[in-house]
Amino acid sequence: MVNNDIQTELLYFLIAAIIFIIAIFIIFRIYNKNFKINNKNIKYYGILLNLNTPSLISISSLTINYLFIVFCTLSFRGINIIYISIILLLTLISEAVIDNFKGLITSIPLAAINCAAIEMVNRLFIYIYNESFSLLLLIILFLLILFIFLYDTYNLFRSINNVIVKNKYLKDKKYNI
Repeated sequence: MVNNDIQTELLYFLIAAIIFIIAIFIIFRIYNKNFKINNKNIKYYGILLNLNTPSLISISSLTINYLFIVFCTLSFRGINIIYISIILLLTLISEAVIDNFKGLITSIPLAAINCAAIEMVNRLFIYIYNESFSLLLLIILFLLILFIFLYDTYNLFRSINNVIVKNKYLKDKKYNI
């Protein structure tokens, strides 16, 4: 990929991230009217309010990493060294700010699996588009994309759970999740 193409793709990612933030804001504003103080749902929101700054940075890094992986998957552009660097950097930040260097042992291979899956989606898409259209290959492509979404969503929630469990300020509080 040419440097200008990478910059353009990162600009597209920025636009997609801003649209995501606006959508989350709108959803929050709509459902904010439904929250009551004694409501059971407020406990989930309260967990995020009680986090310290490194934990919030870690969760933010995890969320940006998730959005970036979803964007790379849906753009069908494949993976390059810059994208790999961004994914690994966000993974490193999410584990390093909460001093969970043991978590890097599992997070780095999971990031490598994500990069390989993104590249597989790209190659399969190029083959279907340029070489031979097949309904079976299209179904396989759809299932691979679905696998990436489910796999990354699971890893996002698992990692957020690890951040919340590791937070020393929440250990004394009882959250029945």
